[in-house]
Amino acid sequence: MKNSPILSLVRRTAVPVAVMVFGLILLVNPDSASGLLGRLLGWCLVLGGLCFLGGALTGGGTAGKVLSGLVCLALGFWLLRNPMALARGVGRFLGILLAIRGVQECVRSASGGGKALGGIMAALGAVLILLPMTTSRLVFSLCGGAVLAVGVGMLINRLREDRGGDDPNIIDAL
Repeated sequence: MKNSPILSLVRRTAVPVAVMVFGLILLVNPDSASGLLGRLLGWCLVLGGLCFLGGALTGGGTAGKVLSGLVCLALGFWLLRNPMALARGVGRFLGILLAIRGVQECVRSASGGGKALGGIMAALGAVLILLPMTTSRLVFSLCGGAVLAVGVGMLINRLREDRGGDDPNIIDAL
């Protein structure tokens, strides 16, 4: 059975269009990605907690397994109720690490370039500490723009392949 031109066009353009839609979602609504990551981690923690508790009940549980299971369950349910807390917490944590490293670089560096780099790192760390959600939104929006650009490039490439057919500049070796 021969493929129709419309079915062939749909097969070639379905993936690039899906990538472009995903990029637009990230670009327009970056909080959806942060919330999704928080919920996924929450479900993973809940399942991990249940596995810890199940292992403690069936295979000679120690207090450490029971405590680990309860902590995982508590963190998992908390993340499921507050999925955006993950973006805030990770942003602030990374901001603290970046600010500490920037101050260390400023103090220890002998060159002016090293001191400037340390100052930039400390300033970016302070921004992450003070505005973790804004930074998360910016990062996901930038990722959405990049994904959208990749999808557009894929679509253009696949449409060009369809139009070109056999390239007359290719030399057949056989």
